[in-house]
This record gives sequence, structure tokens and C-alpha cells, in this order.
Amino acid sequence: MKLELLAICDAATDYQGRLNILGVFEGIAAPKTPIVRDRCSVVTRMRFSSEEAGPHELVVQFRNSKGVQLMPEMKASFVVKVAANRASVAVNMVLNINKLKIGEFGNHEIALLLDGAFHSSIPLTVARATRNRIRGTMDN
Repeated sequence: MKLELLAICDAATDYQGRLNILGVFEGIAAPKTPIVRDRCSVVTRMRFSSEEAGPHELVVQFRNSKGVQLMPEMKASFVVKVAANRASVAVNMVLNINKLKIGEFGNHEIALLLDGAFHSSIPLTVARATRNRIRGTMDN
């Protein structure tokens, strides 16, 4: 499997294989913890070859810098089907999260595991907001 995209964003949809992503961010800033984000989505786009057709399980974990999970892991089972006239197929996965609660500031990660093996991760910084900041990708 080749990972084409892994991101956290404000919202996402998969409409007939077309991935629509709104507001990709790399972190959250707030004056205190715990931080609760009403809604967000973890989005992934994976490319599977015809030899990789069949059942798979995706696991997404939010972990702190010590590897401790910050929330229960999210799981999704799916079956990859590759048409006979194609060498590969892209599979989009949108995992919607309601009331994401993070109880500590720091450098965290969103880890992607496929079929029980770690595959990739992206950083998620949770920072203390200051009063005179310019708004940007870290605002909650």
C-alpha cells in the first residue's frame, strides 16, 4: 500500500471516490486544557495494487510524545477490489470525530496502522494560546 494522503481537517467527505477536504490543520491552540474540538476529521487516501486486493483493517491512534494514546483508537475494516483492467485503486477513508478532547499540551502524533503494522504518522501540536497572536492554522 502506498499512502497518498494523511491529514486532520475541519471536515471531509468522499463522494463517489472524490475526496473533498476542508480546513487541513497541523495543531490546536487554546488558553487551557482540556481542549475540546467540536468536530474534525482524519482523512487518508491509500493506493493498493491488484496484489493487495482483499480485506484490510485501518487503525488511527492519537498519541502523545511518549506513545501514550490520548483517546480510544479508531478502526475501520474494508475490502479492496481492483478492476481487472487496472493496476491499482485508491481508497479514501474519512474518520469523523465529534468532541475530540485532548487533555495535555505538547507535540503529539496521529498514527496510521494498516493490518496491525505501523505505516505512517503526522504531527499534531497542541499549544497554549497567547493573547497577542496572529490567527493561523493553530487556532481552535
